[in-house]
Amino acid sequence: MTQPEPQPAPVPPTTGAPGLRIDAPDEWHRLSPWMMAVTIVESLPSLVPVLIALVFAGQSAPLITLLATVVLVPLVTVIPWLTTFYQVTAEHVRVRSGLVTKKVATARRDRIRSVDLTASLVHRVLNLQRVTIGTGGDEQASQVKLRAVTLPEARALHDNLMPTAGARPSAAVSDPASAPETPTAAPEVLTRFQNAWLRFSPFSMGGLAIAAAICGIGLQIANDAGMFDEGVGLARDAFHSLRSIPLALIIAVVVVVVVLVGAVLSVLGYVLSYWDFQLTRHGDGTLRTERGLLTTSAISFDEKRIRGSHLTEPILMRPLKGARLQAIATGATKHPLLLPPAPIDEAMRVADLVTRERSELTASLTGHGRVAHIRRLNRGFLTGLAILVGITIPAVAGAISLGWIAVGVLALAGSIGLGVVRARHLGHRVTARSVVIAPPSVARQRIVVDRDGVIGWASRSSFFQRRAGVSTLILATAAGSEHYSLVDVDDATAAAITADVTPDWVAPFLHA
Repeated sequence: MTQPEPQPAPVPPTTGAPGLRIDAPDEWHRLSPWMMAVTIVESLPSLVPVLIALVFAGQSAPLITLLATVVLVPLVTVIPWLTTFYQVTAEHVRVRSGLVTKKVATARRDRIRSVDLTASLVHRVLNLQRVTIGTGGDEQASQVKLRAVTLPEARALHDNLMPTAGARPSAAVSDPASAPETPTAAPEVLTRFQNAWLRFSPFSMGGLAIAAAICGIGLQIANDAGMFDEGVGLARDAFHSLRSIPLALIIAVVVVVVVLVGAVLSVLGYVLSYWDFQLTRHGDGTLRTERGLLTTSAISFDEKRIRGSHLTEPILMRPLKGARLQAIATGATKHPLLLPPAPIDEAMRVADLVTRERSELTASLTGHGRVAHIRRLNRGFLTGLAILVGITIPAVAGAISLGWIAVGVLALAGSIGLGVVRARHLGHRVTARSVVIAPPSVARQRIVVDRDGVIGWASRSSFFQRRAGVSTLILATAAGSEHYSLVDVDDATAAAITADVTPDWVAPFLHA
């Protein structure tokens, strides 16, 4: 038997600081009508190929284009709004959507672990916010999303659904007008964005990622518009012209262009992502980050769920003493950002305020020995050698200029150099409260996991590791990435680490 479609119930107006309205089991609300405008803007990137096709089709069949537009616009905007409802009861938050395929997303209130607020530029213009309610576990399956709610509604949802909000009398929650106003302590600002941090932005890899995305979208549009066929002749002429230019000059120009474009895009991406960044501590035990220029994001997480910290020093930022700091936490937000690329001293100060792990992040590490060092060098050498051989064969065959062999030699030298860097970064340390792990990565990293967060150990060894007498010790935890690897440790070191951190667990195995 099909149940009748739920009808939206009127939401009474609220004044002042609104509370959270508790709905009856059969009481549902629609999202803001402005959701239709938000949907149009958010759907534009995916609709670009369709719009291009409609433009070209309109030249020969304008009537078909008109009919397709009349069908497409309501399908993308009006129908999703008409078929989306939500309710907030004392037991759960539920979102119901879909016309043909019905979908119901439910978050039990006692399982809610995070309530995040984000607002794109169109959201901000229309005074709306997107609310994402997380219950932990898988990122998509454990989230309930309200795509467009008014700003007062979003704040009420955040303030009342966060797990640290505490128990409230039902009358006070459902009827905010009858609840007495209680003074709220001002949040403690732990750190905030400074213009001087912009000097680190050109030295991140974000600009290359943005350039790749722009290039991909541009290639898709050009392909749909048939521009490649017209550009084949121009590309052939350009290639013949470039063959007359010295190879060294071409490489130098390409490197300069890539560096300049990447730097500009990195600065732009940094400003868009981290502008007005602020980390605050609230009286209810939550930490809150707010950031963004066009699209704003506000993420709250329980400070008690933090089980460690993760400091990253990208190789290009190290000469400037820059770093990025994240927490390692359980719940829906497993890698909350504590500090974007900023001075290393500021990262240490924030780490000391939040995780009390400044000493762990700065302490000297224990290396993994000569075997681990040689394995990193071998990997670097073999990678560079493969590139050199891949360039040398077509050069000897005459397919490309012999000058390209110099590029292969530079690639070999660079790969060996990166192998040395990765070997120097590898290490670990066990302290009275934490396990410090430094993976063999080009960017220097310090991963600190509290002893209380360790829930298990595993060991893995490849064929070549067994021949070298080393293995990878894996620390299991419910926080962060849920597993962190100590690469290329010998058996004695692995046994000593596990016995020191979790002696009660491994004692039966060591004495067996």
